[in-house]
Amino acid sequence: MPAPESYADAMTLMREILGDSYTHLHVERVRVEETLDPQNTCVTCEVTDTANNEKFDIVGHGTGVVDAFFHAMVERFAAEYPSLKTIHFSSFSLQALLDTKKNFAGTDAETEVTLQISNSEGKLFPFSHSSRSMISSSIITSLLGLEYFINSERAFVTIYYALKDAKARNRSDLVQRYSNSLAILVQNTSYSQVIEKLRKEMP
Repeated sequence: MPAPESYADAMTLMREILGDSYTHLHVERVRVEETLDPQNTCVTCEVTDTANNEKFDIVGHGTGVVDAFFHAMVERFAAEYPSLKTIHFSSFSLQALLDTKKNFAGTDAETEVTLQISNSEGKLFPFSHSSRSMISSSIITSLLGLEYFINSERAFVTIYYALKDAKARNRSDLVQRYSNSLAILVQNTSYSQVIEKLRKEMP
């Protein structure tokens, strides 16, 4: 299933709701150690959330760079953003853009990485990045996907509380506005665990 028609609207809405606090993850450096037989990859990264300059390190193990990196990031964030547990890769591809080569052999050509993430309803969300490093493009593309769903949950929680407050104050105009926003955000993935968590935290 393709991404919902409101995919672009959701991006705009999330940025509008979160403003300067919109999470943007940036990898400072990556160290990869890999054995070929048996295949095992260890990825160590320095990651920064540029919205608040928070820095943290992640260490992941898996069968390849993407597997090790993605699972390490989900493990790092899933406790705070449980909706990440509901998404998974649907497709992942690499394509050498040989027309960008600078040397005769073409070994320095850019590589375009395309990732499709499937949400809890089977809807697909595409992310892509190209650079002259397969590892860089793979990690950045994975980060773009993680960013999207982290910010979606953060925006959902913000509007959820705003809607609850609007109902308590009998602000029918705001109730309609926030309900419309939630209708867009819930197309991204399931928030059942998030809502359960919020209800437990509410007084």
